Amino acid sequence: MKRKGKKIIITVVVSIAILVAIIGIGMSLVVGKMVAEGLLYQNEGNDTKQNSIKQLEVWGFDLKGFQEEYKGEEIVLEAADGVSVPVTYYEAGAESEETVILVHGAGGDRVCMAPLAKLYLEQGWNVLTFDQRGHGDNSSDKVSFGYFEARDVECLVDYARQELRAEKVVVHGQSMGGATTGLYATTQHARENVDAVVLDSPVDSMERMFRGVFSEMEGSEDIPTDYVVACGDLYLKLFYGLSFADAETIDKMKANQVKTLVIVSEQDDICFPEIMKELYGNVAADEKKMITMASKHIEGAIDYPDEYIQQVMDFIEE
Repeated sequence: MKRKGKKIIITVVVSIAILVAIIGIGMSLVVGKMVAEGLLYQNEGNDTKQNSIKQLEVWGFDLKGFQEEYKGEEIVLEAADGVSVPVTYYEAGAESEETVILVHGAGGDRVCMAPLAKLYLEQGWNVLTFDQRGHGDNSSDKVSFGYFEARDVECLVDYARQELRAEKVVVHGQSMGGATTGLYATTQHARENVDAVVLDSPVDSMERMFRGVFSEMEGSEDIPTDYVVACGDLYLKLFYGLSFADAETIDKMKANQVKTLVIVSEQDDICFPEIMKELYGNVAADEKKMITMASKHIEGAIDYPDEYIQQVMDFIEE
């Protein structure tokens, strides 16, 4: 009877342990799903097209005047994984052999790159702008902070080289577009096909951005942030083939051998200047330069357009 009693107790304890483990795993998956999908589908219900127009109005940029002066050609390209990438092509002149690909930041679309496009067009550069994944009319609704978006850049670079016959190709990204540009720069495709990249206030880390947002959420102080991050990371790996490490731009720069210009905004409260300097220090390219603008996040081209484009030109044309 004693042995039978012990066996029953052991069975009960093991069953409870298994049940607790199952509940724990289930809870972790639920947490992970919330983290992963909150990041990937961050623009669900968000009118990114209208956001761009509103931002240009805040900056006082004459979008209508720009569109009247420069008639863009609408193109749809296809990335290697089948994603449809909507593109606008602006031709500076039939004789131009230089093309820049502009990569917008989070929450907007290619239209918000109009001020920067204008600066390049005035310098005689052809311009390609496109909607990143999860933004505008891109066929993918998932935002991966540059990891999968780098595939879109690749197809634009191929278009610039093969269809436009561009002799020089530069990729210029702002904010999350800077992260996309930076991650693309670490690829062999970039090393073989682009002459330089410009990273204007690039988002340095998907994980850091998430931690910042999570810390401001009500009740987050009662939940261990490391646990939440670990759950999200596991879910991303299992169901989306992505991890926080894949979008760790600051670390990935150690594999960036493309000529690189990093632009730091002194008043940046999103991509902090000290982190931008660390990111710059990690860039492995022999040819690299860092410049500082006395402006807020990515607003150097708005506040000091002449100085901004001159410093960019000095670097990419040397």
